[in-house]
Amino acid sequence: MKISAVICEYNPFHNGHEYMLSEMKKGGAAYIVACMSGNFCQRGEAAVYDKYTRTKAALKGGADLVIELPVSFACAGAERFAYGGVSLIDSLGCVDELVFGSECGDTELLTLIAEALADEKLNDELKNALSHGVTFASARQSALEKNIGEKASLLSQPNNILAVEYIKALRKINSDIQPRTILRKYADHDGDKEFNGFAGAKYIREKIISGEDYKSLVPEYAFDIYNNAEFPPPLCGRMKKLEPVILYKLRTMDVSEIACLPDISEGLENRIISAVRDSAGVDELIDKIKTKRYTRARIQRILMYALLGVKKNELSSKPCYIHILGFNEKGREILKIAKKSASLPVIMKYSDIKKADEQAQSDYIFESRADDIYALTGEKPDICGRLMLTSAITES
Repeated sequence: MKISAVICEYNPFHNGHEYMLSEMKKGGAAYIVACMSGNFCQRGEAAVYDKYTRTKAALKGGADLVIELPVSFACAGAERFAYGGVSLIDSLGCVDELVFGSECGDTELLTLIAEALADEKLNDELKNALSHGVTFASARQSALEKNIGEKASLLSQPNNILAVEYIKALRKINSDIQPRTILRKYADHDGDKEFNGFAGAKYIREKIISGEDYKSLVPEYAFDIYNNAEFPPPLCGRMKKLEPVILYKLRTMDVSEIACLPDISEGLENRIISAVRDSAGVDELIDKIKTKRYTRARIQRILMYALLGVKKNELSSKPCYIHILGFNEKGREILKIAKKSASLPVIMKYSDIKKADEQAQSDYIFESRADDIYALTGEKPDICGRLMLTSAITES
């Protein structure tokens, strides 16, 4: 019986996600593992709903087992995000295929691009393009065009980019897991429109934090789960609650400390330290730092790294444990297999991490501290230690 996996954020889980899980089952997936970002996501933002609320929606929507992508991978750029997710899924030792959405819907074409990017000949072209002061993404696409022509234009679309990174990661770790893409339909990744009940997650998040009606854009069960969340987002949005904390953190850091953050290079720390002194808000700060080369998303991630205390010389190269967020009866069957086949310790509750090695315990403590910061962002604040107090969610 085929075990399929998806790497996701479900921020929030919506109709498009339900559609994808349904398509996975039509494609032969008997069991589905969702490797989901925790309380912080790839854009360097706090998730609109906490990871336990989103886990409940995922289990209702078709996932059987939900595992957590650690925060240092969840907040990273596409390459590290994908590598962390792929490594974690592979470590279960029982997953047959990785399924992901893409704008092109062509696994073979995405694999061709992944192979071209792995070619060392591309490095010289990439360095040449970067020397003209463009973003890494633009430089990579330009270099790729000289090798595979117009097919390189696929890397201008966000889901295609992640899809290629998933395939690259599978090849890098020599995984036996097979990649399969599903055509993304109806809504653009960052689109500002809805179509027949489908819309991108960003569009839905904006409706949630502005108090607008979004009921038609998410499954009914998900809407009920969100409405009954114990710690819902404030109408101003979670990031607004964190804004003074982010500014405080940056104002108390010196240039050498900022230089130690991931994604800092080429003297960007000096640009940040200068902008911090003249900014009274995070949006204003980002506007002063970002350039054609340093995108808003990259700057947002750097600010989140500063807030959470992520340092590039302390980053784990891959996840050190498998944290179970939730499962149903079919997920329980996956866990029975994984407990025999997994190459990493499986963590169901706090006491489990005490049996893991020192690096795993250190990463778990870091995750708990990140969750404690997230606990300040709700309509009402939560206590510290929620990670250590909460066991995996079970769904009948």
